[in-house]
Amino acid sequence: MRASVGTIVYCHLFLHCFLMNDTHWPRIWIAFLAGCIAAFQLGKTFASLALIIDDLELSLFQAGLILSLFSLIAAFAGAGFGLLSDRVGHMRTALTGMLVSACGAFLGATAAGIEILLLSRLIEGFGFILAIVALPSLISRSASDRDRPLAMGIWAAFIPAGIGTSMLITPFLLEWHGWRGLWNDIGIIILLWAVVLFVSFRGAARKSGIKPSSSDFISSVLRLGPLLVVSGFVCYSSLYQSLTAFLPTILITDYEVSLASAARLGALVVAANVVGNVSAGWLIGRGFTPWKLLAISFLAMGLCATLVFGSLSDPTIKTIAGILFSAFGGMFPGTAFVLAARYSPSPSHMALMAGFMLQGAGIGQTIGPLMVSSAVEFSGSWNSANLIVAAMAGIGLLCAWLLRGRT
Repeated sequence: MRASVGTIVYCHLFLHCFLMNDTHWPRIWIAFLAGCIAAFQLGKTFASLALIIDDLELSLFQAGLILSLFSLIAAFAGAGFGLLSDRVGHMRTALTGMLVSACGAFLGATAAGIEILLLSRLIEGFGFILAIVALPSLISRSASDRDRPLAMGIWAAFIPAGIGTSMLITPFLLEWHGWRGLWNDIGIIILLWAVVLFVSFRGAARKSGIKPSSSDFISSVLRLGPLLVVSGFVCYSSLYQSLTAFLPTILITDYEVSLASAARLGALVVAANVVGNVSAGWLIGRGFTPWKLLAISFLAMGLCATLVFGSLSDPTIKTIAGILFSAFGGMFPGTAFVLAARYSPSPSHMALMAGFMLQGAGIGQTIGPLMVSSAVEFSGSWNSANLIVAAMAGIGLLCAWLLRGRT
């Protein structure tokens, strides 16, 4: 009799924790992996750019366009695509984005010159933006109120996780059948995961209820709180893109670190961002104040970036500082996506806010490296980059402080 009662209790606990839990974790992980796979379109160019330059006889300016097109599309179209997704449906938008992105990859594999390659990157970029403004809403809808902060923190890790994974697998694919084969491989992977996404969420989108009007969407982001988060994204992405782009260069040119070692250290710095992304959602879910997390993030990024760009630290200190910069910096997007769900008309209708933040990130990714490189070129010293670092970190801290009481 006692054993039977115990069995009943354990069965009840199992049903409560798994079958009766409002959070659908399999769907959350599938949508997260869809974002990671979409980010392969970014990571594939890092490992293969040298081969493309040699094959198509590109200039460095043309190579820069290949790398920067995604950021430029995000800077100009993020919010518009987010509004479109909230109006026509997140599932439909995500699947369309993945299909378009895959088609761009297939077109790029046929490129005989820069024109077709740039057109393919433009198509890939539009598809990528469409997918990643819609996926956060699918994740938010699949999470309970209790688990939503952690779920959004996990989502915030899709860029470093996707780029890091692609940097691991692309060398093998390049060795197997070159950069054109890699382009086709990524397109096939995206199409296959789009099928997985469709099967997993089929029927879920119909449970979203009444959609808010366009004016509700727009008014939800044109307030001080959301605008401060977007401004913080400009500062964060300026700092992050600048440091991750230039740290390997500093190690190679100033300290004669080998290219392979610098690439591995750079990948480690990018991967550390995942720690901050997930930690932010976990901490907020346990009552930590969001604006304090944002302040800690910018303060740590500012201090660590100063060590990276300063002339007094050695390569070991610079590398450690870069890893800490990325880990603490990751708390910003992790926190920002939690706030995006709160600032939206409903947690499951946050594509406009996600697109608005993506637009801020695109602006920061575009202007950050330009400002740092201009300051260093003008002065002839990496120390001058700390002027940009101090300004961006200071503005970010101000945004975090002004968010008190609005989170």
